[in-house]
Amino acid sequence: MKNIIWTGLLAAAALALPAHAETVQLNMGGSSTTSGYYPYYTAVANAISGNGTGVNVTVVSAGGFAKNVQLMASGAMDFGGVSPDLIQEQIDGGNDFLRVLWWVNPAIQNIMVRKDKAPEDLSGLSSLCFHPGMTGSSTQKAMGLVMKTLGLTPKLYLSDPADAANAIKDGRCDGQVKSITGNQLDAATAELNLSTPMWPVGYSKAEQDKIKDALPWISFIDVAPGIVKEAPAYTTHALWVGFAAPKSMDEETAYQVMKGMWAGIEAERIALKPLQGVDVLARSLTENSYPLHPGAVRFYREMGLDVPEALIPPEMKK
Repeated sequence: MKNIIWTGLLAAAALALPAHAETVQLNMGGSSTTSGYYPYYTAVANAISGNGTGVNVTVVSAGGFAKNVQLMASGAMDFGGVSPDLIQEQIDGGNDFLRVLWWVNPAIQNIMVRKDKAPEDLSGLSSLCFHPGMTGSSTQKAMGLVMKTLGLTPKLYLSDPADAANAIKDGRCDGQVKSITGNQLDAATAELNLSTPMWPVGYSKAEQDKIKDALPWISFIDVAPGIVKEAPAYTTHALWVGFAAPKSMDEETAYQVMKGMWAGIEAERIALKPLQGVDVLARSLTENSYPLHPGAVRFYREMGLDVPEALIPPEMKK
């Protein structure tokens, strides 16, 4: 009898509790777990999941930004890391389905070769074995376009970053390109450099001009001297890192993603040092050339920012 009464009281109490909206589960595409950006992706996911947004985010390392775009196009990923070339590629292909959430910063694409094989300039890559980035990544796609533009024809070593590092270490390959977040090596390349001294290879002014004409979405960054012992300053290319979602994501969910990201911005700045002192929201409006998601537009306006007309998506103009 007591059990029956207790069960009844629990049921009555449950009915008396206020109803809560069901948590929305989202998969967020990052990049390789060896990327210098991976701690940032984790910080973003934690911020969105832990700030009362009603959204829970899981970081997925599917194989790079290009793979993220493929999965978002198929509906298998909810939002993820992108670069501007991949958005433009979709637009050029007649598939204008991506909407920008925010931009993070330019990811420096650092080209390094074994010091004992290092060429004087980029043209020397044609005589070497070279890892152009993780298969399916925006790094690989952009590097492929750079090599095509400059007429570089190295022997390509197509693999994941860990296998490429081992190939460089044991002499089966000579060099690689990896994203770095500032004037220091990513952790994996720093570890490789301990046993196999590496050397940076930069761009000449003529090479930069040629690439800017052919690939205007590529930026160039000057890297300070000393990225490895005795290395001089050099210039390399960079790709903006950002986040986008399919326009099919509902406005409220995109708004909550933005709200959660911004609530955790201090932890994100700790995870990604180049963001310290940077206003990500203002930067996202000045550095962006592609339509924002309606939920992002709502958030930027709520934060008192003026969203340029060019960034308003077509679906908000109907």
